[in-house]
Amino acid sequence: MNFSPVPASWPAPYAEGASSPGFAPLMDGIPMALALLDSSGRMFAGNEALAATAGDAWRPGMRPHEMAVADNQATVRQAVADAMQSRQGRTVRMALLNRPEEVQDVRIIPFPPGLGAAAMFAMRDIREQVRLERQVAAATRMQAVGQLAGGVAHDFNNLLTGILGLVDQMLEADRGAPADRGALEEIRRNGQRGARLVAQLLAFARQQPQRRHLFCVRDLINDLRPLLLKLLGPAVELHVDGRQGLLYVRADPGQVEQVIVNLAVNARDAMNGNGRLSIRIFDVAGADVPALGHQIMPNSDHVGIEVTDTGTGIRPEIMGKIFEPFFTTKPMGQGTGLGLSTAYGIVKQSHGYIFAAPGPGGRGTSFTVFLPGHAADDTVARPSPPPPPPTALDGPCKVLLVEDEPSVRAVLARGLERKGCIVTTAEDASAALVVLNSGAAVDVLLSDVMMPGMDGVELAFKTVRMRPGIGLVLMSGYAELPRHREAEALGISFLTKPFTMSDLLEALAKARTAG
Repeated sequence: MNFSPVPASWPAPYAEGASSPGFAPLMDGIPMALALLDSSGRMFAGNEALAATAGDAWRPGMRPHEMAVADNQATVRQAVADAMQSRQGRTVRMALLNRPEEVQDVRIIPFPPGLGAAAMFAMRDIREQVRLERQVAAATRMQAVGQLAGGVAHDFNNLLTGILGLVDQMLEADRGAPADRGALEEIRRNGQRGARLVAQLLAFARQQPQRRHLFCVRDLINDLRPLLLKLLGPAVELHVDGRQGLLYVRADPGQVEQVIVNLAVNARDAMNGNGRLSIRIFDVAGADVPALGHQIMPNSDHVGIEVTDTGTGIRPEIMGKIFEPFFTTKPMGQGTGLGLSTAYGIVKQSHGYIFAAPGPGGRGTSFTVFLPGHAADDTVARPSPPPPPPTALDGPCKVLLVEDEPSVRAVLARGLERKGCIVTTAEDASAALVVLNSGAAVDVLLSDVMMPGMDGVELAFKTVRMRPGIGLVLMSGYAELPRHREAEALGISFLTKPFTMSDLLEALAKARTAG
């Protein structure tokens, strides 16, 4: 147990108490904040736990009540006096100056004469509590921001679907006015940019649809190398250590690529376009996980992806905020603050972990991603490319359009009718079931996923039972629902909003053929 140093100029009682060999063994190993009091009630020595718990509120030579908030000082002063006079322990509640929101129990324990100290001041060591509080606060903050981002993204995707749909229809209807056409194309480009921002928010919120399969991370990064070289620029040296390992990853390859690209672009900016970027891929056996020092990781096999730069590094005071959306240290207009938050969301949605630390020698930054590792099997072989889906509807298609957002419903209905479809609209699942029960001819059910009452997935299941041969297409604003996989197994196509009219027609043609 280490004690705060005592000035050599202090009176004998202080030096004697601080150096007394009897106290260190007594207090050593006790997980409490402890101080020794002299006969006048002053604290002349304290352990490391006290310094960490009380912070600047503690200093040798002060009295215990001076560490407390004003409302508690009289009570603590009286408790110390009573303990010293009666030679019996006293317990009192107090809040520290540096933690006024938290009240804790303090014990004053008097000593027999001749020990070099009159009493001991004992208080709970809250170092571990403070660490856990910070972790919980950070996790809670990230979860709250993620929920907000997911909700905003859902509504924004509906707006973008309507805007982009109208722009496409206007561009298709009027091909003669160059000035107007240029303005419409600019609107479409900005709308598409907004869609990309929403996709990043969804990735952070862990609500981005994923298409997972087993693949080799080394192969993926080697295939990504040409793109990384272009993004990094000629003045950044790229080194990839991708020696073959035994473990593979089951995730969405496109999203893992996005994580690598985001980390690489951040590293390029941190190096001002000049430096060295190293990517290392390595296997971590379950038995070796504890040695990594990340207590939240389970002791199971992982594949590690380490991305290290030689840039300016990340200041310790902002390290806890770097994965929050819209947090950026770049000047105004030079970054959205979504790069790292997108990487964080994708990794978490893939059941992995991402950590940031200073690079070797304290230079630059090293980001390490850990994804669950799997043994290779026959599914690792690259599947043959699927046959191209039909790109146009063969003849009129009878569509039952179910969408609770009126503007989106109107835009989609008008766009489909212009393409020769016969469209019946419904504002929710209940209205759609009425149409189906009426015996109306329907080739394809086109429904939003998130709606009041019954959602689109449940509506699709009911529709299959009512009309076994009907085609099914669901529009997903943001959520990959628990039954998403089950629905896909039944041949239900999913479209992520916002989408183009050609995407929609392709999905309808495919669904009608499958049905």
